Amino acid sequence: MSFPALRSPTEALRLKSRTLCEKVGPRIGAGAGLQQIEVRVENDHIQRITTARPLAAIAELIWNAYDADATEVRVELEKGQLTELGSILVNDNGTGIPFDTIEDSFQKLGGSWKRPGAKTSGGRAVHGEKGQGRFKAFSLGESVAWTSNHGGRRFTIFGQKSNLKNFELSEPVTTTSEGCTVAIRDVIKDFEIRAEDGFADRVRDVFALQLYDDPSFRIIYDGVAIDAREAIASVTPYPIAVDHGGRTLEATLDIVEWKKSVDRKLMLCLPGRFSFYEMPPGIQARGFEFTAYLTAELFQQLADNHTEGLVELDAASNTLIEAAKARLREHFRTKEAARSRDKIQEWVDAAIYPYEGAAADPIEINERQVFDVVALNLSDYSADFDKSPIKQKKLVLQLIKAAIETGASNLLSILEKVIDLPKERQDELADLLRKTSLTAVINAAKSVTDRLDFLKALQLLVFEPKSKRQLLERSQLHRIIAQETWIFGEQFNLVNDDQDLNSVLRSHIELLGKEREAPGATEPVLDAEGKAAIVDLMLSARIPTPTDDERRHLVVELKRPRQPINEDVLGQIRKYAKAVALDSRFEHSNVEWDFVAISNKFTPDAELEARIAGKPRGLIMELDDPIRIRVWAKTWGQIIQEAEGRLTFYKRRLEYQASDEEALGYLRTINAAYLSDAVKARIAELDIEAVGEPKSEG
Repeated sequence: MSFPALRSPTEALRLKSRTLCEKVGPRIGAGAGLQQIEVRVENDHIQRITTARPLAAIAELIWNAYDADATEVRVELEKGQLTELGSILVNDNGTGIPFDTIEDSFQKLGGSWKRPGAKTSGGRAVHGEKGQGRFKAFSLGESVAWTSNHGGRRFTIFGQKSNLKNFELSEPVTTTSEGCTVAIRDVIKDFEIRAEDGFADRVRDVFALQLYDDPSFRIIYDGVAIDAREAIASVTPYPIAVDHGGRTLEATLDIVEWKKSVDRKLMLCLPGRFSFYEMPPGIQARGFEFTAYLTAELFQQLADNHTEGLVELDAASNTLIEAAKARLREHFRTKEAARSRDKIQEWVDAAIYPYEGAAADPIEINERQVFDVVALNLSDYSADFDKSPIKQKKLVLQLIKAAIETGASNLLSILEKVIDLPKERQDELADLLRKTSLTAVINAAKSVTDRLDFLKALQLLVFEPKSKRQLLERSQLHRIIAQETWIFGEQFNLVNDDQDLNSVLRSHIELLGKEREAPGATEPVLDAEGKAAIVDLMLSARIPTPTDDERRHLVVELKRPRQPINEDVLGQIRKYAKAVALDSRFEHSNVEWDFVAISNKFTPDAELEARIAGKPRGLIMELDDPIRIRVWAKTWGQIIQEAEGRLTFYKRRLEYQASDEEALGYLRTINAAYLSDAVKARIAELDIEAVGEPKSEG
């Protein structure tokens, strides 16, 4: 199931910024008592700066907050009256802009205090753009207002794209706040910069090293916390030194390896590891997720000459870049060789590797090399392979060996004569089969279509009038969902099924590696009324972190479709949560708990409780000390919609749409005892239509 993105706590500051922006905006150039600031530089030079791409412009505003020692930066995107994107707000809790530096810093370019190697008062390396950053904001919107809170004074600097040589400064007022808000209004187009467009990941790539090195610094972009520190598996630095035209060029290459899938790229950085340019890494590294950061003084020289955008045309820079790519290849070649040896040894130890002893001749040596490449690709690209039983793995590896020994020409002949695929599709499939096996491709596609069929089947079970009247909670719906727990999220695994809170406690202790006979471990777990409680399902997920010791538990309470979520149901799920919250044996700083009750609909009273102002819909209780606990109430419609959303990409690629017939066919594979009479009758009707007589029920 999906959980909420972070919400902004800075609504008041945002409204103040908007109010100031609207008050000051109409008066620009009108001489209404506001202080005028004239930029002492040619207008065409400013115009060149204001053509920055959205990522560069937004990154500059975040860098400015970073340079002001902000610990939190929030980028919020607001809808316009006629457009999807009307305003962009960047809020930070840094030191703000000092009032007595405004006139000097806005009057000229190139005079910024941010010199290379400079440090902030908090000790951070400073990202310096010689005062250009503020003008890049105008590449996004027609008007920009900086509202600064510094030294007990709040004031606003306002500018318009139509008059970039003139800014206006409001009179300061007293404040107790700190930080700065940049409000970009009248956004010039609907840029695809929402988090759902993948833009938050691009912001993460720019700031990954800063977020990793400094746990006190965080970015919330479009409601989503940028995940870098917990998502990074390792950071490996390498010194780079190359000769170019008789001079030695030096740089540092930081290779960041991720625990999750990312767009692999090489980021070029100014000293301080401030990325300013991204490019493809130019290497193949099968099965590795990484971002590389190349930092050099040479790049600062280009920035000083305003030619950093032409870095790929600079001969010296290219010498460094090629050396970095060579270092990248060597790094991953070494890691891949070690990983391949470990994986093959694992198969040998499990007695499923299809070769024994040393190769008898050069032909077998070649066959083994081909086998190793294909089998290792299968292991990398098929998440299900490593989870398969030993016998199934052995069979698959034997099939790969047989396919290699018989050659690939038979497969191409079948594709051409029987399937009659177009030539370009043959080439695509041939390339795919060099990376994985046909079995893996079929299994992957079938897994997705099976899940889409199940979601359609679940809709029939809980929404079809006759079925939902007959569907029983424990003996039917519960048993079906226990076999399909992926519907709540791929990360969860089933831990407890229809057991009491004592079993939940034992599982909790076991998962954390605690002693089973910890003090009080045998005492019963009781709810707030002193009664034992049976929970339907307990799922658990390991949260990827550097220490790999954080977990999230999900306790699910299922209700039959005709039982709406009412105040009694909400009270029941709250009691389970309170029992955990009040029992010190559950306390653990690295564990989060979610409790969720699910049925078809809410009663009006329960619906009101599920709409807490400022909270995600369905969140009815939240505790944070000493245990992080959230309590939810959701409908089957919400659960199914969230699961379908996670499968949308694959559904479109497979061009597959589940039908009632496919859903009923899927239900035929389920134990008939779990199905209502109405559903079994529908399946029988389908069988009669297909072959003229009913099929036996499985």
